Amino acid sequence: MKKKIMVVDDDKMILMMCEFILTKEGYEVITVESGKRCLEYLRDESNPAIDCILLDIEMPLLDGFKTLSSIRHSEKLMKIPVMFLTATATPDTVKEAIRLGVTSYLKKPFLPNELTERVASLLADK
Repeated sequence: MKKKIMVVDDDKMILMMCEFILTKEGYEVITVESGKRCLEYLRDESNPAIDCILLDIEMPLLDGFKTLSSIRHSEKLMKIPVMFLTATATPDTVKEAIRLGVTSYLKKPFLPNELTERVASLLADK
């Protein structure tokens, strides 16, 4: 069975690029454009379980930090590996991400092989 990866980003180009790269690697990719849609999908019992989440930090309304915090505070979701995919990699954002329980961090722009290697590593640890 294919591993399911959710990509959460308000940038449609990033969503399309990640979907293209990861689908080519044999993953099933679900893309959503906001933290709110991510949480709605994850909480809907009728949706298939997600194996890992790639999450942008800077999004309108519900940013990546708040989204990650909600995931980590949910008994049902807390064990899903989450990797921040972000252009924001200051020491403070990295520290906050670690405090909230992020599994991994990949700075934009990234190379396709960096993305696939990180995702494979996330799924191997699961």
